[in-house]
Amino acid sequence: MQRTLRTYEERWSRKESLVWHESNPSGEVETLRSENVELRRRLRRRAVTIRAQGVVMALVPCSSAHAKDFLADLADHCGLTVRDVARALVGALEGRPLTAKMQRELGSAVVRLKDGAPA
Repeated sequence: MQRTLRTYEERWSRKESLVWHESNPSGEVETLRSENVELRRRLRRRAVTIRAQGVVMALVPCSSAHAKDFLADLADHCGLTVRDVARALVGALEGRPLTAKMQRELGSAVVRLKDGAPA
């Protein structure tokens, strides 16, 4: 299959054409669809982490970079992933309780952040 794309630039009254051949359009479409699904999944995962960073920034006035480091530090001390910690913090805002260990580590992480130690 051959496709042609024409663009017109009124400023210069110039016409350009680009011609390409598609050897397997259905395979390319499937590749693009799977890539799209993967990117959407990553955005959903990242949204939770970004929201948790906002929570940290609101509770302990700090920059986004410090909030990100704070979440990583908390995850290390709790033995969890950053995503799991982020989900727990966002869940706490929605009324779900934090585990006792996470509550302890959260308090310690806030003290470390306020003292200026690396989060």
